[in-house]
Amino acid sequence: MSVRAQNRLVWFALLGGPAAWATQFVLAMQLGLARCEPPAMRFAIPIEAWSIGLAAGAALLVVGAELAAIAMFRATRSAEGRTEERIHFLAIVALTINPLLLALVVMDGVGVPVLTICQQS
Repeated sequence: MSVRAQNRLVWFALLGGPAAWATQFVLAMQLGLARCEPPAMRFAIPIEAWSIGLAAGAALLVVGAELAAIAMFRATRSAEGRTEERIHFLAIVALTINPLLLALVVMDGVGVPVLTICQQS
């Protein structure tokens, strides 16, 4: 694999998971806000279905980023040179953060169907 392809794959491994979680979080938050509008302005959207769909899509991207990190970690295990050492380091970082992001995605996706929406404090 060329160095350019390795760079692209390691950057996907590093940034794909955070981007997927952030997108899922923001879209789910907007869906929740749209659902909690006053009755005259309320959108009739299936928030639970959208939340589960967003979580499933984000989880697939996070798992893909983790698989890319594993591939880059294994490809640069015997790194020689600054570029391969950098790719190896970034793969280690991606290996660390992607499982945490997967847990966040799952908690966000499970929380919406289980918890009450639009409850006053």
